[in-house]
Parts: sequence; structure tokens; C-alpha cells
Amino acid sequence: MRGPLHALWNMRLLGTYLRFRVALVLAGVLAIIGGVLALGIGGLGGLVALFGIVALLLLALGFIVITR
Repeated sequence: MRGPLHALWNMRLLGTYLRFRVALVLAGVLAIIGGVLALGIGGLGGLVALFGIVALLLLALGFIVITR
């Protein structure tokens, strides 16, 4: 048995809601990290560092989707 969370995750309405909440939390964390990084480094270097973090996260997400 996979457990109750797995069953809830695969339900159409509740699973969609849970995925949406997880996406919002991840977007919020990324926005906070990006803001701190851009303000801390400042200028063009902050934007390049923020782009690098976003690119790495998207590559990791793509790798997870491909291997799944």
C-alpha cells in the first residue's frame, strides 16, 4: 500500500489542488531566494546569478520528468 497521501494525490479534484499548492510554495521559495540574491549581489551580477539558479532548477525538473 502506498498510503493515504498517495491516494489523495491521485484524486482528480484534490490532487489538482495539492499540486497547485506545492507549485505555489515552490514559486514563493524561489521568489524569496531570487529577491535576496538580486538585492545582495545587485546589478547585472544579481540578475545573472538569479538566471543561473532558475536554469538549474528547470534543468533538474526536466531531468526528473524525463526519468520518471
